[in-house]
Amino acid sequence: MAYAGAHGETATQMATALHFASAASSIFSGQNALIQSLSSDAPQALARDRQNSTTPPNPSDYQLQIVNSVWGEQTYPWQKPFLDTLAENYGAGIYLDDFIGNLAATTQAINSWVSTQTDDKINMLLQRLDPNTRLVLVNALHLKLPWSYPFPATATAPAAFTTGTGSTVSTPFMNQMQPFGYLDDGQAKIVSLPLAEALAVIITLPYASDLSTYESTLTAQSSAVRLPPESMGSLVNLSLPKVTFTSATFSLASILQSMGMTDAFDPNDADFSNLCERPLFISDVLQKTCIAVEETGVEAAAATAAIFEDAAASTTPPPTVVVNRPFLLSIVDQATGAILFIGHITDPTDNGSP
Repeated sequence: MAYAGAHGETATQMATALHFASAASSIFSGQNALIQSLSSDAPQALARDRQNSTTPPNPSDYQLQIVNSVWGEQTYPWQKPFLDTLAENYGAGIYLDDFIGNLAATTQAINSWVSTQTDDKINMLLQRLDPNTRLVLVNALHLKLPWSYPFPATATAPAAFTTGTGSTVSTPFMNQMQPFGYLDDGQAKIVSLPLAEALAVIITLPYASDLSTYESTLTAQSSAVRLPPESMGSLVNLSLPKVTFTSATFSLASILQSMGMTDAFDPNDADFSNLCERPLFISDVLQKTCIAVEETGVEAAAATAAIFEDAAASTTPPPTVVVNRPFLLSIVDQATGAILFIGHITDPTDNGSP
């Protein structure tokens, strides 16, 4: 969404860092199509299970929604083509708020919107905004789906897990033997657990004791996010720890700048003239996520905010398969290759922040 307002070298850097094709304008209609495709997965799975299950499924257990919103200072002249692109392709209308006179109320309104859209799984995404903030672009994603093969609760039992620091903790492990997708590529053992439609949870257990060593080799084609079709249907005896974790709000600014997106964060060089006539720059990109892996299924939520400040007013520079050890977890749509969530668990007993 921020790219829709970028111009010149700022747009070029963003397209390169985000791996957009040369015809980068097609990214908007492409993401619109992707959102529409993903949004149909949960209703289709619910309809299928209503037909095939002797016990009526609970509709609240079948959710996958991706929503966006735009929050802008009410006195600023936002460019109509920018707003049209967001409305047509992201379903995002602009909320005109008083960033200048009542920033605290605006921040609270954004946080409340995120909480509502993620079923109260992501709270307090924004802690405190700079007084020069004039625009916030927000994406929220909430997923709750049952396993195709639920884990029997009677088989859950405590077992030892070696954490990323080398210590050992006791935590509940879910156990079952089913025909999952499975691959041992010599670098890791990889198991794919089907959810609804083409969605799956892929668990990757690297042989390397240092999880970061394996993560540094990942690409968009890695088996950790794209298990080959021939690996499906293998009988696997899986023992997986239950996990409930909520991250703190963390910044992506330094990562995006290291990928080459530098001008967007520089108040002197940022060019978002396709967004607004006023000089704006991205001061930060914030994200907060949560994941719960239980016997019945998976629930995950995430929210991301791109925060724009007035460059003319800014006085500060921008921010520069016994799974018993740390593992990688990703949720992917295997039909499109879309990665909805990716992260790692180093201690399943750590619940993160409230």
